[in-house]
Amino acid sequence: MFIRLINWVLSMALIGTLVSIFVIGAGYLIIKPSLPEINLVDEDVLQIPLKVLTSDGVLIGEFGDQKRTTIEYEEIPNNLKNAFLAAEDDQFFQHDGIRISSLIRAVYQMLQSGEIVSGGGTITMQVVRGYLLSREQKIIRKIKEIYLAFELESNATKEEIFSLYLNTIFLGNRSYGVEAAANKYFSKSINELTLAESALIASSAQLPSRINPIRSPDRSIIRRNWILGRMYKLGYIGKAQFLLAKSEQINLTKSDSSFSLDGRYIAEITRQAMIERYGLSVYKDGLSVITTIDSLLQKAALESVEKNLYEYDKRHGWREPINLLSEIPELIFDELQVGNLDILYKESNTLDELGMSQLNVSIIRDFFEELVNLDKHSGGIVIDVKPERVIFLDNSFQLKSLFWDDSYKWARQKININKLGPIPQNFYDILRKGDLIYLSQKNGYYFLDQVPDAEVAFISTDPSNGAIKTYIGGLNFSKSNFDRVKQSYPQAGSSFKPFIYASAFANGYSASDKINDAPIIFDDSNLESSWRPENYTGKFYGPIRLREALVQSVNLVSIKLLREMGIPLTQDYLSKFGFTSSRLAPDLSLALGSSSFSPAEMVRAYSILVNSKDPKDLFFIERIEDRNGKIIFQNLHAKNKKKNIDAFPWFETQLTEEIKPFYLLPPIQEKSMEQIDPRVTFITKDILREALSRGSNRRKTQVLNRSDIAGKTGTTNDSISTWFSGFHNDLVTTVWVGTDDFSSLGDNEFGSSIALPAWVDFMQIALDKLPQEDWKMPEGLSYVRVDRETGRPVDESSKNSYFELFLDEEI
Repeated sequence: MFIRLINWVLSMALIGTLVSIFVIGAGYLIIKPSLPEINLVDEDVLQIPLKVLTSDGVLIGEFGDQKRTTIEYEEIPNNLKNAFLAAEDDQFFQHDGIRISSLIRAVYQMLQSGEIVSGGGTITMQVVRGYLLSREQKIIRKIKEIYLAFELESNATKEEIFSLYLNTIFLGNRSYGVEAAANKYFSKSINELTLAESALIASSAQLPSRINPIRSPDRSIIRRNWILGRMYKLGYIGKAQFLLAKSEQINLTKSDSSFSLDGRYIAEITRQAMIERYGLSVYKDGLSVITTIDSLLQKAALESVEKNLYEYDKRHGWREPINLLSEIPELIFDELQVGNLDILYKESNTLDELGMSQLNVSIIRDFFEELVNLDKHSGGIVIDVKPERVIFLDNSFQLKSLFWDDSYKWARQKININKLGPIPQNFYDILRKGDLIYLSQKNGYYFLDQVPDAEVAFISTDPSNGAIKTYIGGLNFSKSNFDRVKQSYPQAGSSFKPFIYASAFANGYSASDKINDAPIIFDDSNLESSWRPENYTGKFYGPIRLREALVQSVNLVSIKLLREMGIPLTQDYLSKFGFTSSRLAPDLSLALGSSSFSPAEMVRAYSILVNSKDPKDLFFIERIEDRNGKIIFQNLHAKNKKKNIDAFPWFETQLTEEIKPFYLLPPIQEKSMEQIDPRVTFITKDILREALSRGSNRRKTQVLNRSDIAGKTGTTNDSISTWFSGFHNDLVTTVWVGTDDFSSLGDNEFGSSIALPAWVDFMQIALDKLPQEDWKMPEGLSYVRVDRETGRPVDESSKNSYFELFLDEEI
């Protein structure tokens, strides 16, 4: 009986073994066609990231992996090898690519949770996982990983695999490989690292984006000390070495990885365009892309946008900040109130993603990371509030004081966008213990601040060639990389009216013609009900000249003008300015800018208005250079173009594709850009110049003291969007301010109160580079004396007259 049982067990074991061999073999044959070639992991090439620069050489973007020359196994110091073995896979040199115990644990966790929780991965599996397979947590990926680990182990030595691992592993802050990490964190080569520094680099191996010495030094030190402990237990180091290394202070390289100029929105557009044209190889081929952005103008635009949006935000009161009292133990506040910063470096009861105890400072650091725009502000957590002073913990984990100032009278509680609470008298009225706050600094003192909810788009172009000079897609790229210049389509409002008037002048109307501004009810078949439009002032002006109607932005005149011309005729003419006919409103609301266009489309339209004789599409890349400085692309429309353009042999792109400009928007069809009469656009521009020199606009623009500029404001219903498009003959700019959810900016906010001031502040810098010049009137256009009342030509004896522009054939 016993022998029979043994025979049965052995038979079952043999059958199980044969079945396992069959399943594994069949599985390998099925999956093999989808597996990448294992030799792909051994790419030993110098990889240099894609660099994006302004036209004057300022770096605004860098994309891709920095990979230095491969370090051989023999060149890697023992402490660094052992640190990674202790942290990741101490049996690496004993197993065949997988560890059964780790896989069993991973399978058990998967059955419990329904998904892959831990990788159960060896160093070999990490190599094939990181560089040959996707990051998806799927069973099929894990099976592929196992097969590839076996294949790699059979095709390479352990030393080669380990060297490959340390040369390619991501260790945070754009550092790929241990040599890059050593340089990034300590400005050293790997052979200069101390034992503690080697363990600190290894601490980033598992969660490099969250646990690295720059983002979370406290977590990295905890992880470093754990690795040192493992090295001691495994016999890699002695007790004295362990204790000395554990107590070693970390001295990171103090280097600023941020760019000196914020051009992240245009840099991202450039990145996408380069990939679309040349493929993913741009991440490593060492290309330098010189954009059309002017760093001086970009800086001026950034400063102007920030100043005016923060001023707007303060006009609408104080928004209650996030409070952390329920998130941070009361004990921490109690200790910090008496100045005990040591409490921050005590262990909490919270575990991190690796199951290790976190320090209190790590938890608080996570809250600071929720704040946006910390490149412009400090973050703080209110520790104690008194009427005249506040103690707060800043994001450098120091206790600081904030003192009451009369300037905080702006911080009235925001009840809604149009209603504020009473003026605060002290800090009790606006802050509580535990509030997470923003602080600005001026003359060495901290001031309470907040980040605006409103967003912005700002773009400038040179109308003579279409080169984009400034580009801001939002207030803060870190907060939102949604590009409001190109991807947002708010209603254009009154900033669209100049194109309605240009259409009228092109179809027989003169600037002195009169239309009666009086109440009217429209029954339009395209509208759901009768429409009773009003002027934004609520007034009616009676018979009014078209020039004055555009200067005053009179709604009813625009509507009546459109009705008289006819919508189809007007739409056809508007298409010449780049507006897509299918997106133009099919009813009379078109006259008020009810159609939605991106700020990029609006600046292009104004650019064509300025340069209608030779209109240009917008482009943003001037040239591209390879790693040796050789020009591989040159925009033929850019000024100072270079004639010698060599095809880049690394790319398979045809020459015709290589010299095709990088357009921001799809090019306007040539037939649409033809036959725009420069005389018509000159009349329109002249009226917009007058509009900028009168009334409230003049009060805002007189600081510029220039007569060669013009522009038009725009405000949509309920002040959902505010616009200003302004121009000099050499620079056209469009500014949009609104919210992403298209909520109101406030009843008393207009294009003239937000967008126009941003343009004025910008132009105070920009005009220094722009020549002051008289506008040259095109041939076939003349000034004629006309009667102010009738708008008809009169002789010189008429007292109530002025000079108006007429086409010669109209005289």
